[in-house]
Amino acid sequence: MHFGFLSGDVADVAKAARLGFDGIELSTQAFGDVAAGPLDPDRLAEAKDLGARHGVTVTAVAYYGLAFAPPPPEEVTAIYGRVFDAAEALGVRVVASMSGFDPDRDWDGNLQLFADRFGPVAEQAERRGIRLALENWMGFGGRLPFRPRNMGGSPDTWDAWFAAVPSPALGLEFDPSHLYWQGIDHLRALREYASRVYHVHAKDTEMLPERRYRAGVNGLPFRFRIPGYGEIDWTAFVTALNELGYEGGVAIEHEDEVYGWHTGGARYDEGLVRGWQTLQPLIHPTSVPTRHER
Repeated sequence: MHFGFLSGDVADVAKAARLGFDGIELSTQAFGDVAAGPLDPDRLAEAKDLGARHGVTVTAVAYYGLAFAPPPPEEVTAIYGRVFDAAEALGVRVVASMSGFDPDRDWDGNLQLFADRFGPVAEQAERRGIRLALENWMGFGGRLPFRPRNMGGSPDTWDAWFAAVPSPALGLEFDPSHLYWQGIDHLRALREYASRVYHVHAKDTEMLPERRYRAGVNGLPFRFRIPGYGEIDWTAFVTALNELGYEGGVAIEHEDEVYGWHTGGARYDEGLVRGWQTLQPLIHPTSVPTRHER
């Protein structure tokens, strides 16, 4: 496994090495606006060069536009083609993504939208030897009325995806935090869908009982944390990855408000370091021989 974090900045390849990581997941934002046209070849070349010089592997290229700024339907396949071009330029075989969700359609309508979008995209990915890892984010929550933006939150949904688009190119960017707050057994899900796990996000969850009491479903009874600062058992999680033979990327998705999620800077980097201190000994343990004194 390669261990890194999600970033939208090419310069963070060097920062990853400085902080002790051997991997990084790069968003397409690091290379330009993929919805507007091809990504910047000079930035792609810079990222590849930095990775080679610093010993940092780009584990996935992430395009999350379908959830946050969905393009016109007729442009989706071409946009993913450009994302695949960028991945190939970096020597990366995994593209992380989102399913998206149209709140003006019902559930069945959104499954049809998923099939319309990802049928051609998965076919192209399969032809090019690229795997699509869809993040299992249930993109809704908070005070009503909210409008969902993603539909990846449970095994039922994944089964519906894979039935709608039966391509081996389609899989998961598995993030246990999105299952934990729902009360879904993330370790069972990891084991049952192991063959479809193409990338992993490391993010923790802290439950907030007072918010659950006060707001119920009309609120957010949890917050995301850096690994090790919530309630997920990371020893059990990494053990499961090892038992299942997972060899892909693990990337911290930093969304911890305590450690500078929205402010950045030194506090943000402190959060990455704290996550590294939690996961590095589990992902890349070192062995120190015992000295026997005579």
